[in-house]
Amino acid sequence: MAMAALLRLAALLAYFVVAHRALRIDSPRLAALALGLLAIVVCIRGLLSLRSRAWLLALAWIAAAAALTGSRYAVPLLLLMPSVFLALACSLFARTLAHGRVPLVVRMVALIEASPAGQLPADIRAYATNVTRLWAGLLAGLALLNLGLALVTTPGGVLERIGIAPPWPMSPEVAATVDTWGIYVPVAATMVGEFVFRQRRFPGRYSGPMDYLRKLAKIPREKWAGIFR
Repeated sequence: MAMAALLRLAALLAYFVVAHRALRIDSPRLAALALGLLAIVVCIRGLLSLRSRAWLLALAWIAAAAALTGSRYAVPLLLLMPSVFLALACSLFARTLAHGRVPLVVRMVALIEASPAGQLPADIRAYATNVTRLWAGLLAGLALLNLGLALVTTPGGVLERIGIAPPWPMSPEVAATVDTWGIYVPVAATMVGEFVFRQRRFPGRYSGPMDYLRKLAKIPREKWAGIFR
């Protein structure tokens, strides 16, 4: 498991480096390589376990990425990846809100408290469920915002690259500003604001941020992975 985590991290770092370079020099070849690296990020555990399904998926993914080498669609697809990442992050929270499932933040609280989710106090379960809804909604909104920016940025946006005039063109400078203030700031503000509100709503559970982080650090990585299944 440790080897899979290290290889996934290495592939993810390589993806970011190659993707940044591909967009900077407008290279379809590097864009295709970056897209291919994502197959390793997603499938690495199955690849190391020699699961046939993981190998078939990874090979098909890499073959599709290789087919994009030299294509005008490689860079536009790469530009859409941040929106895909945000949408996948949203799905981690949203899918656990389905009837009969335990909301993701409830699972997290149960892990931190070393208590079965069903035995958590009702007010804590209700609060954690609402926090799950908060993050699902926020990430969905950010995915849509990032998608909109990727589509209408001019020059270099997705629509322009595939020959469609953006209905509301936006310069890269403005898009970068909106991206920073519209995505990163809300995420940071939500994390800090929710923690401050939680301490007031449930006083005495944590002595402060460092105490909370220490509790998180004590939980084995394998248990964290289990709550996302």
